Amino acid sequence: MREPIMARQRRLLRQWGLSKFPPFADVPPKDDPERLATLFTGRDDELDLATQPLMRGENVLVRGAWGVGKTTFILQLLHALVGEAQAVKERLLPIYIDNFRGGTLQEFHRLLLFALATALADKDDDARAIAEAMKGISISHNRSRSIKGSIEINLFTFGTAGGEIGLESVAERRIGLDSPEYWIDELLRRGHKRYEHIVVAIDDLDKTDPRPNEFLKVRTLFDQALPILRDQRCAFILTGRTLTVAQDIYGSILGLFNRQIALDPLPPEDLRAIAVKTLNLVRHQARPDAHPFSDEAIARLAASSYVPRHFNRNCADVLDAAVRLDRDRLDGAAFDECFVEAQAKVAAEVEPQIRQLLYIARKYGGISQQNRRALDELGLGDFIEILPVLDYLVQRDLLVRENTIGGLRFIVSSRAERAALPPTDVSVES
Repeated sequence: MREPIMARQRRLLRQWGLSKFPPFADVPPKDDPERLATLFTGRDDELDLATQPLMRGENVLVRGAWGVGKTTFILQLLHALVGEAQAVKERLLPIYIDNFRGGTLQEFHRLLLFALATALADKDDDARAIAEAMKGISISHNRSRSIKGSIEINLFTFGTAGGEIGLESVAERRIGLDSPEYWIDELLRRGHKRYEHIVVAIDDLDKTDPRPNEFLKVRTLFDQALPILRDQRCAFILTGRTLTVAQDIYGSILGLFNRQIALDPLPPEDLRAIAVKTLNLVRHQARPDAHPFSDEAIARLAASSYVPRHFNRNCADVLDAAVRLDRDRLDGAAFDECFVEAQAKVAAEVEPQIRQLLYIARKYGGISQQNRRALDELGLGDFIEILPVLDYLVQRDLLVRENTIGGLRFIVSSRAERAALPPTDVSVES
């Protein structure tokens, strides 16, 4: 009789010394600072570089590729800033805003006003009234608690519905929110009576359609929002996958960013450390290796994973495959078998048109403005025509976006290698 798969998973977890399936995740634990701090690896120098200007009320830009760990970095930075302030007997109000993909100046002002009002509502009647009046907009609010239980970070996430932040309710008009700039200024003034520092992190501000006219919207927003972005009562951390060179220069000229920090991919040894820490979260007894992965297997996963996000997803997928194939040790041939199985599962979920694009990217060593042969086979006159699709495939972890001296290049990720096989090979092997 065939063993039920969940019974097999429980048996293997017991053999691996794990209480449950390891939490290899492609996004950081935003509301669990203890786990976040445990898994945070490397970047200590970057934390120090960002801390000094932010504590002076200056702005910091954090740049890096999709999945490189920008969100993990700024969440850990916000928690670290609270500790830095407490160490010198000061108070810091940290606010984290996710999923704001650029927009109008009014949307930006209303977003900031809602965040400030909600964060200050516990002891300010006007702030509470503003937060209540604006509850209809498409933003969810949560709070992250510190290890000691006190509230540390106010977390705001935009919903998927577009445009709702730009709508004013009757309640908002009644209390004068048609000009949010006044109340932003007023709440910043009141906030500074309670807090020596106010730090607002806006994650992936430039997560827009990558065509030039869409990038122009971000530049226009920066230009129009200069008064609040330069207000020394509030420091901003802005993150982006990699703003274009022109935007970087523009931002520097405007004086928006006092420090720019580029997050490079973590080295293989740091990725291995993340795997060990993740496994130890659910081990009955901690150990210094990545068992059930052999040292060679985890080294191969680390070497083939461009960013932490890919590494975590690959680890999770290989463990899933090990359960399906009933492999109790991931080394040598067993690891190869499980990794191929994981890649096959990814390939099975890829649409035929996307598989053709991945095949061409693999065939020509990537897709870029300079790679004319790849563009010709795709039937494109210009690289910019396909840039939105390539960017979308990066977000699906099928392509990796590289910034080279010659410009952008998109290569097939290790997860998608089987999906990029020639059509004849795919039909024979699948």
